Parts: sequence; C-alpha cells; structure tokens
Amino acid sequence: MGIFHRYNSTIHGNYRKAYFRSGLTTGLLLAAYVLVRLLMGSPLESPTSYVSDAVMLVAVFLFLAFYRNSLPEKKITLKEAMLFGIGLSVVASFIYGAALWAIGFAHPQQVVLFTNTVTAQEITMQDPQLHYWAAWWGIYSLILMALLGSFGALVAAIFFRNEKSDIRKRNNKA
Repeated sequence: MGIFHRYNSTIHGNYRKAYFRSGLTTGLLLAAYVLVRLLMGSPLESPTSYVSDAVMLVAVFLFLAFYRNSLPEKKITLKEAMLFGIGLSVVASFIYGAALWAIGFAHPQQVVLFTNTVTAQEITMQDPQLHYWAAWWGIYSLILMALLGSFGALVAAIFFRNEKSDIRKRNNKA
C-alpha cells in the first residue's frame, strides 16, 4: 500500500483560453487603476497596494466561479481550478508589471515615489537610472502579484472544486 495515490483527472473545458481572457481583463483592470490614480494626481507610493491586491484576489474568485458555471454539468476538479487560477494570475501580473514599467517610464514622478531616494527635480527623462527603476518596479510587482494570485488560486480552487478524481488502481505483481 503506497502513501501516494494516483488520480485520473478529467479536465472538462478549455481552461487555457479562459484563463488568458480572464487574466487579460484582470491585468487591464489593475493597469487602469494605476493610470487613473496617476491622472488624478495621486500616484501610487508602492507598486502594490491593498486595492490592487483586492482586485487580484476578487478577480481570481469571480472568474473561477464564472468558468466553473460555464462548464458542462458545472463540475471542476482541484487540478483544473488550480491551473485556471495560476494561469489567470500569471497573465494578469505580466500585464500589470508591463503597465507599471510603461507608466514609470513615461512619468518620472511615479518612479520617484517608488524609490524615495531622489526628488522630482533631480530626475529627468534622460536619466538612465529612471529606466532601471521603472523596470525593477515592474518586475517586482509582477512577482508579487503572481504569488498573491497563486495563493488566491489555491484558496479559490479548494472552495470551488466539486468533483473528486477517481483513484487509479495499481497493478500489484506480487
């Protein structure tokens, strides 16, 4: 008798297409939040905030629920839910990181708030460090949002799964 069980898992839908669409929507929502804050005159002080974290977690839960309800018989396994949630969070975090890089590249005052090391008068668009800081904060936010979204995917997958996979029978030759 082994410790580990092997499961036969059936994936019912086209989760790759669904998580790409959902991740694109979530990433654009996160990028729009940063852009609206910048246009309102109150840029972010940190690449991640409670609002962006909440948007990511709520989006993972909502899109996973919508995806499960779109499946035949509304059945989803833990594996499929995890793949969907992690895929969504990775796509969304890539878009969010790229948006932060682009916004930081175009608006030096945003990068100045992130770095807290120089003033807005000291930085100009010709300063090569601006590009490095904008890229660094884009990568930093990409990693943090992907990790947060993966944790949200685990919680959502446990919450929304409603089908257990069958355990494969082992061929014992004894």
